[in-house]
Amino acid sequence: MREKIVVAHPLKASMSRLFDPERWLRKRLERQRARHAFGDDRRKPELTPEEVRRDHWQMLRFMGLHALAGALIGAGVGTALILFDIGGLGTLVARSANPVLPVLLVIVPFASIFGGAAAGSAILTLPYEKKYREDDDRGPGN
Repeated sequence: MREKIVVAHPLKASMSRLFDPERWLRKRLERQRARHAFGDDRRKPELTPEEVRRDHWQMLRFMGLHALAGALIGAGVGTALILFDIGGLGTLVARSANPVLPVLLVIVPFASIFGGAAAGSAILTLPYEKKYREDDDRGPGN
C-alpha cells in the first residue's frame, strides 16, 4: 500500500499569532462597556409610585389627544371626499337608498387610519427622553 504524503504549501502555512496587548485591552474594554450598558440605570431618574402613576396618565393623555386629533383630521378628509364629489363618491352616496352606511364606510376607515398614524407619531415623540437628559445635565448630587 502506498502512503499519501501531504506537503504543506509554504504560503498557506498558518503562523501563530503574537500576543498583542493593545488588541487584548481594547476587546476587554468593549466587553466591559457592553456589560455595563444594560445594568447601568444611573441616567434615569428614580420615581416614586405616585410619580410613575402620574407619568403614565400624562403619557396616555398625550397619546389620546394625538389620536383624537388624527381621527378628526381623517373624518374631515373623508367628509371632504364626499362633499367635493371626488371620484363621483358624493353622487353615489346621494343616489343610494340608505346614505348613512356608505358615509360610515368612507369616514370611519379614514378616521381610524389617521388616528392610528397620529398615535404612532405621538409614541415616537414622547417627551421622556428630554426629561432624562435634563437629569443628566445636572449631574449627580445637584
